[in-house]
Formats: sequence, C-alpha cells, structure tokens
Amino acid sequence: MKFSRYMLWSFVRSWLLVVLGAVVIFVVIDFVGNIRTWLNRGMADTAEYYLNYLPHIVYLIMPIAVLIAVVASVGNMARHLELSAILGSGRSGARMLAPLFFLGGLISLGMFYMGEKVLPDANFRRLELAQPTAGQRAIARVKEKSQFAYVNSDKLSWYFQFYSSKRREARQVILLRFEGGRVVERYDARLMNWTLNQKDSLSGNGHWTMINGWSRKFRDDGSILVEPFEKKSLRGLVPTRPEDLIHSRQTADEMDTKTIRQRIAAQKRSGEDTKVLETQLHFKYSGPFVALITLLIGAALSHRYSRSGGLSTKFGIGLLVSFLYYVSIKVGLQMGEGGILSPWLGAWLGSILFGTIAFILLVRSFRL
Repeated sequence: MKFSRYMLWSFVRSWLLVVLGAVVIFVVIDFVGNIRTWLNRGMADTAEYYLNYLPHIVYLIMPIAVLIAVVASVGNMARHLELSAILGSGRSGARMLAPLFFLGGLISLGMFYMGEKVLPDANFRRLELAQPTAGQRAIARVKEKSQFAYVNSDKLSWYFQFYSSKRREARQVILLRFEGGRVVERYDARLMNWTLNQKDSLSGNGHWTMINGWSRKFRDDGSILVEPFEKKSLRGLVPTRPEDLIHSRQTADEMDTKTIRQRIAAQKRSGEDTKVLETQLHFKYSGPFVALITLLIGAALSHRYSRSGGLSTKFGIGLLVSFLYYVSIKVGLQMGEGGILSPWLGAWLGSILFGTIAFILLVRSFRL
C-alpha cells in the first residue's frame, strides 16, 4: 500500500508540473501571437477568453502530459531499481502497476466529464468572443441563411427567403402542413419572428408568429379556403425552434452528446448529410481513452530497467508512438466524416489499433 501511494504521488507530481508548464507556455504563445487583437479588446474580454480556453488546453495536452509523467515517474523508479525490488518480492508487474492503470481510467473518465459538462459551454463562449475581431483564428460562425428549405417532419416543411439567428426573424416564409402525404395547409408570410411573452420566459418556451400573410386550407372536395392575416400565432401548431434552423453551437466541440444527437435528428429530417456529426458523436466516447492508452504505452516502455536505453530514449519512443496514434485518430476521423469508413469505426480506429499495440507491449514487457 505504501509503495502504491508513493508511485501514484510520484506520477501525480510529474503530471501536475507538466500540465501547469504546458498551459503557461500555450497561453503565452497564443497571447503574444494575437497581442494586437487583445490590446484592442481590453483586459475583461481577454481574461474571459483565456479562462474559457483553459479547459480546452488541458483536454488537448492531457494525453502527452500523462505520457511524460508516467515515463518520468515510473522510468525514474526503474532506473533506481525500486521497481526491481518490488518485483523481486514476488509481486507481478501487472499488480505493481495496477494503481497507475486505475488512475489512468479515472483520468479518462474525467476527460469524458469535461467533454460533456465543461468544454461545450467554455468552447462556445470562447469562439463567440474570438469571432468579432479574431476571425482568422475562429471557425466561421453562421448567423444568417438565405433561400433554404427545412423539413421539420413528414408533416411540416418550411421555405425561407432569409433567416437571422441573432434576431430570430425570417422574411418571406412558406410553411406547408401535410396529412397522409397530401398538403392540407399552406401559410405564406412576409415576416416571422420568435415570440416570448412573460409566460414563455418563465417556462423557457416560445412560439413563432407570422406577420402579414395568407393561409390556405385545401379541402377534400378540391376547394381552397384563403384567408389573409396580420398576425398568426403558430403556438402548438409547429414544434420547430430557432436552434433547429441555425444552431448557435455549430461545432461538436461546443456540444455534449445529447445536443449532437438532437442535431443529427434535425439534419436527418431535413435530408442533410449527418456523417460528420455522427463521427464526432462516437469520438466523444473514444477520445477520452487516448489518455489511458498513452499511459499504458508509457508504462510498457519505462517500467523495466535497461542499460541500453535511458529515460530520454524511452520518452522519444513513447512520443513517436503517441504521434503516430494522433495521426491515426485524425485519419480515422477524416475517413469517417468522408464516408470511407462507418462513423463509429472512423472514430474508434486509432484507439482500437493503438490500444491493441499498448496491450501487446505490456504483455511482452511483463514476460521479459
């Protein structure tokens, strides 16, 4: 038990030093590279931007930090023959490193929690702050659309001449309502906006209101009832919400798994390609395993003492393997998003491949 605590503390100490050092270097380089932008924005926006950037930085550097920490801590213990003494006492290598593997699992769970609860809001705010004056660094944010159709379901179809997500307002709107595959109602409006009254504000729900238009009802006998209106409330008639037309969170980094599933369902209803979001959804589950797998690779390379290679050699090999791991992840994601592989296989390809390699390395190192 004392040895396990000692090994874990040695790992955690190295890991914290690497994370803190990497965060400082990352922030300083990013700030210096964009210093003109942030001098024009002021300290408040700058501080808020980097405060929301920190979780993303930590998430990105976590696997490499884990690799460096495990090679530094376990490799140093192996060099001083501390691990050899434990093995000589009759404890197996797997049992000796089990607390470290357990901690790696906790780190992966923590990364999944960050991806679900922390990163979506932080990334959304970060990208919104960066967009106005640092557009060259930010992903383009779609705020308006022109001349597009949206299929809400097999019962509702929309056509918009123009829609603004910032104002939640549309111009020249057509709404078709179907029953049994037949059009039963059509609404044409010059304007449409999202209405929130006091009751709606409390419940968090609103409704669309059409302004200056016509309604047409197509009867079974072939006649058409046409009625003009100045204002027409669509409360209870359509379930479409503003985020269905243009979602304020436009990348997977800004969404949790629930939101991504909702966006996939909305895209499928409107006939859009969903492979990109489906791949990113599966990567939400596979991504956190990168930290655990890099830990296994680092432990396999460094837990045995060798006269032929020092810590620098082991770290170099581990860094090379981790780099190839990242390449395989990117290739898998591109192939999943492009339809060459299924979305789940594209997202899991790197983890399956290098998870197998990590297992083989561990088994081989334990048998030596």
